[in-house]
Amino acid sequence: MATPSPPRLLPYPAMLLSPMPILFLAAGPLAAVHLHARCRLRLRLPHAAAAAAAATTAENNFAVEDYLIANCHLTQPQAVKASKNLAHLKSPSNPDAVLAFLDGLGFSPKEVAAAVASNPRILCARIERSLAPISAELRALGLSHSQIARLAKIAGRYFLCRSFVSKVQFWLPLFGSPERLLQASDWNYWLLTSDLEKVVEPNVAFLKKCGLSACDISKLLVAAPRLVTMHPEYVQDSVRRAIQLGVSPGSQMFRHAISTAGCIGQEKVDAKIAVLKETLGWSEEEVRLAISKAPRILVASEERLRRNGEFLVNEVGLSPQYIARRSVLLMYSLERRLMPRHLVVKLLKKRRLIEEDRCFFNVVAPTEEKFLEKFVAPFEECIPGLADAYDSACADMAPVKAGQ
Repeated sequence: MATPSPPRLLPYPAMLLSPMPILFLAAGPLAAVHLHARCRLRLRLPHAAAAAAAATTAENNFAVEDYLIANCHLTQPQAVKASKNLAHLKSPSNPDAVLAFLDGLGFSPKEVAAAVASNPRILCARIERSLAPISAELRALGLSHSQIARLAKIAGRYFLCRSFVSKVQFWLPLFGSPERLLQASDWNYWLLTSDLEKVVEPNVAFLKKCGLSACDISKLLVAAPRLVTMHPEYVQDSVRRAIQLGVSPGSQMFRHAISTAGCIGQEKVDAKIAVLKETLGWSEEEVRLAISKAPRILVASEERLRRNGEFLVNEVGLSPQYIARRSVLLMYSLERRLMPRHLVVKLLKKRRLIEEDRCFFNVVAPTEEKFLEKFVAPFEECIPGLADAYDSACADMAPVKAGQ
């Protein structure tokens, strides 16, 4: 039998290029062999591919809607809406970091839900680049954690803008406190988003030039927060129309006239003036007097102006001139204030418990507490059940809401 020939060994370089698998032993002459770089790469590729596949699987398992409901306390409809802005998220790592940061600020679950619902992309924010410095600067301005949470809800996506802090810093001295700023911002979102340099600052400077003090502007901002965020030409037109109404700059009612002119257009102003002239027989001079005393009467509906005017003349017996000098009477609720109080006063006059010529304005103007203290409580012994009669009148005369 022929002796088998020993296997032919390939040269070392050829071994590395061989398509045959290579067996590595724990010991032996080949154990110390250093493989070519391409070969080492081939060995690592399966492990890298497996790791990438595992990572992809983990990412694909991240359900944004479920995360928003479970971790951010959003309702199902809120989560559906918010998830459209977060479709690119493949991992909860950054949202988790943001929620942890908000929790550290003292955000309650309700505040977190409000902030995320208002601006879902807050979950994508970089803490060190935006959230942390913005929050620190707002705290330095004197805002509490709860107030910062409310600002985040109101401002939405603008909260993460670096210019946001400068806007808050500008408004705080005018409003006098963070709480008043928050209240006005709730009514007018644009306070926190409008262009300071091109819109807000020119408007504030113009109002000061017209004679309004910082205190007046602060009150104007609360009464009509939209006004200063409008185009400067609109504000200038509102001031011009306020003067045309007969309210002079420098008077206590001037800011009220500006806010009124800024709220309603000239067409509505003309329509309400026509109602006043028709109902009360006022002359142009009496109209101007009435508006100068209470510019906000032009904000009342035409129906209220007509009904109040007719009641004051026909039932109470007031003269049109008397009403013109105390025109705020046209703004009070007919059912809840004018009629019930007139009923009490008429009864007291009938019993001769108060003077016949008692000024009706001094009866209507006081607060409810003051009215009861002055016109009801002192006369309950003389007229048993007077307080109950007054309460019943307020309830009976109040208009019934739809569905009740």
